[in-house]
Amino acid sequence: SDPDYRETPSMDEWNQVEILCKHLKLFYDAANILTATTYPTANTFFHEVWKIQLELTHAAMSEDPFTSNLIKPLQEKFDKYWKDSSLVLAIAVAMDPRFKMKLVEFSFNKIYGEDAEMWIKIVDEGVHELFLEYIVQSLPPPTFVEEGNEVVAKTAGDGLSDFDVYISEITSNQQLMKSELDQYLEESLLPRVQDFDVLGWWKLNRLKYPTLSKMASDILSIPVTTVAPDSVFDTASKRMDSYRSSLRPLTLEALICAKDWLQYGYSQFSNAIVKMEF
Repeated sequence: SDPDYRETPSMDEWNQVEILCKHLKLFYDAANILTATTYPTANTFFHEVWKIQLELTHAAMSEDPFTSNLIKPLQEKFDKYWKDSSLVLAIAVAMDPRFKMKLVEFSFNKIYGEDAEMWIKIVDEGVHELFLEYIVQSLPPPTFVEEGNEVVAKTAGDGLSDFDVYISEITSNQQLMKSELDQYLEESLLPRVQDFDVLGWWKLNRLKYPTLSKMASDILSIPVTTVAPDSVFDTASKRMDSYRSSLRPLTLEALICAKDWLQYGYSQFSNAIVKMEF
């Protein structure tokens, strides 16, 4: 028996505990899903984040005073993260051939209601603008010819031949953008299967979508979180040392990639040895 046990919780208190556990379970389930995957791609996070945003929004407007008072501060804090990350996560899930823009439309309609169309348009424009940037990056540099000791651009007539070439390239690449990106978005969704290798799918389809596959790989490979599974619900304050926070992005990327390759490569090497021995 517990000597500190004095009285039984009332039914109201048990109901409050049930409400608290219900909403904490949202975060617990999401954390389990996201930390269970060794290398989660960015599209995975959208599935969990939009469900949390929807549930917290509804709970914050609850007529039950306990529920609304409990959830409102949590919803306000989570809403900040949602606003900061929802666009990039939505673009990432649009690069998943099992969902494309359809899941964005479905989830935003539930979250935003009558305002959903505006937010969906923002994501759609974001995808197209980002893709256009990748097209521009793939454009060949301007052609120059040497004339005497001077370097001048090829010109003829009114001196705008380079402009004509530029317009021709932009026009052809805009057609490429429509045929490549819109073709992908208009095609049927792939069946939803467990353990779908989205990066592997884009690798297999890089000849069909040469520019889009590069964009998709870059977006999906964004490390959304570096939190260890045992630190998800740790209440201790997290501090980044001055050395790590002062590293240049390219240096940090190189360190992360090197660690990942070494760990993954060692794992494959160990498995190969086991297979050879048996």
